[in-house]
Formats: sequence, structure tokens, C-alpha cells
Amino acid sequence: MRNTLSVLTLLLIISCSKSTENLIDSNGISNQLHLSFVTPDWSRTINCEQLNLFPDFLNDSTNYVSGTSASTLETFFFSLPADSSQMVKLSNLKKYSIRNFYENNSPFEFSQKLPLNSGSSLRLVSIDSLSDYSYNQVMEIKYVGFEPTYCLFNVKCKYVMLAKEIGNETNIKPVTGTFHFKVRTSRK
Repeated sequence: MRNTLSVLTLLLIISCSKSTENLIDSNGISNQLHLSFVTPDWSRTINCEQLNLFPDFLNDSTNYVSGTSASTLETFFFSLPADSSQMVKLSNLKKYSIRNFYENNSPFEFSQKLPLNSGSSLRLVSIDSLSDYSYNQVMEIKYVGFEPTYCLFNVKCKYVMLAKEIGNETNIKPVTGTFHFKVRTSRK
């Protein structure tokens, strides 16, 4: 009886450890689809497993995806190459600009708007910059499949930005976070 109980306990430990293994990659980014942010006033990780991102036209070379979280009212804007053949280049794994909210114009730029704190009607918006203190860094791009008109990719990024309060532009806050999205690009 004692051996049976020991074996059951060991199996439970193994199964629990397997279910939590590989949740975070070597870059500190969750392997689950998500978007996270941390400000001096609050932080959240938003589950994006059910988020279905279809690209919208931005310009001849660039599309974008965007979304708003119902629970936090955070809105993101992430741009990517329009052509799927441009996605998997090793040279894409680098730092890109943070843009003023909704002003992305090149692939892999990121911008966002979020409440000043949980429940606030005041909003912070990203400030246009590329520096050691403001960037979106593409850490991984992985091809995961295709649909009739799209190729599917998982993209992992980490970002650092400054955001200003709308209507009080002297109130500037640092925002950091990560995201892991499944995105679509055109099959050409």
C-alpha cells in the first residue's frame, strides 16, 4: 500500500512538472500566446490564446495587427511584413522602434495605449523612439502553418518604452513587457 501511494505521488509530481515545463523560454518570454505590460502603477498579463489576428494594410510593404483587451482596455498596434517570405529572415531578430500610438509605418514596430492604472479613465500612449531605453525587440519568429491565403507565424517580442498621459504630457511613465502573438501574412 505504501509503495502504491509513493508511486502515485511520484506520478503526480512528474505530471505536474511536465505541465509547467517550457512555460518560459530562455529569453524570459512565455511560450503561451500573451501580451504583458508593467508600469510603475500596475501590471497585467493578457492571455491571447484565443486572439485571432488578421492583417490589415498599412502600406505596400507593411501590414499590421491590433487588438484591445476587454479586461484591461489596453490596445496594441504591431506592424509586420506584408509578404510572408520576409518574415523568417534571421536579420529580423533585432530591435525596432516604438512608435507614437497607431503611427507604425515599418515592419516590427510596436505601439500601445493603456489605462494609467487599473480602472482609470486616463490613458497612457507610447512615445516615438528607438534607443537603449525604448525599443521593440523581436526575439523569435516561427513558421507554424498556412491557410489558403495566409502563412501563420508565432512572433515573440520584448519591449521597453516611455508613455505619456493623454492631456498631461508631462506625466511620462516607463512601460515594459513581452508579447507572443500568432500572426498572419500574405502568401505570395
